[in-house]
Amino acid sequence: MKQTRRQQGFTLLEIMIALTIFAVISTLAWQILDGAMRTSTATDASAAKLNQLQRAWSLLERDFFQLQARAPRNGTGVFRLKNNALELTTLNGVSGQVQLERVRWRLEGGRLWRDVWPTFDGPANAKPDEVPIVNEVKTVQWRFWQGGWQNAWRDNDTQPDGVELTLTMQSGDRWRWVFTTPGELPAEAAKPAEPTADNPTETPAETPPDAPAPPETPPAPEAQP
Repeated sequence: MKQTRRQQGFTLLEIMIALTIFAVISTLAWQILDGAMRTSTATDASAAKLNQLQRAWSLLERDFFQLQARAPRNGTGVFRLKNNALELTTLNGVSGQVQLERVRWRLEGGRLWRDVWPTFDGPANAKPDEVPIVNEVKTVQWRFWQGGWQNAWRDNDTQPDGVELTLTMQSGDRWRWVFTTPGELPAEAAKPAEPTADNPTETPAETPPDAPAPPETPPAPEAQP
């Protein structure tokens, strides 16, 4: 009599245990993947904010370093602070040509803007090109150095020797930057007075090249005892 071999399979309990283990592993893998994706997103956002801040610092440093004591013809002044918006004249190189550029830094809608006028001596009602520089900005505070720190700048026809900008972000972070400027250029050095008919300037007479040298004076004889 032949013995038949029975086919054995998994029991229901074994299948339930396997499914439970697979579910736990899948959950752990999903949590690890989700955490990595969140970290990558946060890193990208932080890098984007840092790039914006670095760009803002670079533009501000260039504007203040190349500050020019030149006001446009529409009469807005050389260096003006109005409604917490700072307007100034700087230099810009376009196509290899250096030219004057009128810019304005301001805060509006949670953004730090840099407005650039298309022409320097344009009409007073000309609209500037508005360029957003930094997002998620809460407050902007300016201070100016001229023998001491000043919270306001009222003389539109002069320039400070230094500028401080404090940015408070919506996240609570604060960035404080200090920039030096050319300030008020010193007056041109006084030139020597030119000779006039009433006040001629004496000049030493030149010795002709062929004139003989004057004879040397002989030494005095020494006294004998």
